[in-house]
Amino acid sequence: MSHLPIKSFLKREKFTLILGLFIFFYILGTYLIFEFDRDKSIYIAFLYLFLFFIYLVFLYSIRDRDYREEIDLLNRKDYEKILELYESPLSKALYKSLEENKRIKEIGEKKRADVKNYLTIWTHQIKSPIFALKLLLKKDEINKIDCEKEIFEIEEYVGNILGYARMNADSTDYVFDKYSLDEIIKGVIRKYSIQFIGKNNRVDFFETKKIILTDAKWFSFLLEQIISNAIKYTHNGRLAIYLEKNELVIEDNGIGIMPEDLPRIFDAGYTGYNGRLEKKSTGLGLNLSKNIGKSLRVTLRCESEPKLGTKMYVNLKNILD
Repeated sequence: MSHLPIKSFLKREKFTLILGLFIFFYILGTYLIFEFDRDKSIYIAFLYLFLFFIYLVFLYSIRDRDYREEIDLLNRKDYEKILELYESPLSKALYKSLEENKRIKEIGEKKRADVKNYLTIWTHQIKSPIFALKLLLKKDEINKIDCEKEIFEIEEYVGNILGYARMNADSTDYVFDKYSLDEIIKGVIRKYSIQFIGKNNRVDFFETKKIILTDAKWFSFLLEQIISNAIKYTHNGRLAIYLEKNELVIEDNGIGIMPEDLPRIFDAGYTGYNGRLEKKSTGLGLNLSKNIGKSLRVTLRCESEPKLGTKMYVNLKNILD
């Protein structure tokens, strides 16, 4: 049967070892300082050291016996008995392992609950454009523009679920490089051009002339969620995109956000009063943006007033070149 390694024993009893050696040098030093008989002082100091060594051997035998008992219990998988040995290193390690497993399990359960909640909301919401498209296709005269709007909305929902899946994967495909902020914004505006026209919204984009260190695909996805949200709640209005100090501002003059809803707009599944009124919000887009922002080292904040509009701020301080 294996024995307790000397190194492990010394590590565990390092305080005892340090204290014992301190007392040895203290005795030796006291005799030498006060000029007692040299031979007698050395004899007493080394006698103490010998007795201390005997004590360490005795202590090792006790620890070794406990160690072999623990190994035996471990081989027999008698974990309950091990946990009863509160001062045992093995027991402490087992307790630590159990606590860690419990924590990992809780994180896993929360993650599964979040995924289930997200999929429930997403499945419910994607039915609306699919149903609308079915009705449009049943008409004698098919309106191509209306169909394209519904298809775009379906594609947006699919993009969201793919983005959510990639974001929660064990390895996310982030590729950081230097990009023109203006080119990324222009790409997002082009993507939503049909939606801007459909809602009769004007877009005022003021070039930033800034270079950012980011993942272009994920940063575009983040902006898409914010701009899509702005379009949903702005009719016959105006969207402005501009830089204010180190923050990119996406401003609209839409219906705004109720004060009681403002603190929770980044929570998953929270749609607020306007979302329930419009019946078009999943409450997932801004939550996705916030989580992506953490990975891209940007933060989001929002200012809004009902019936006046909303300003969404993307803090670029950490990624400006």
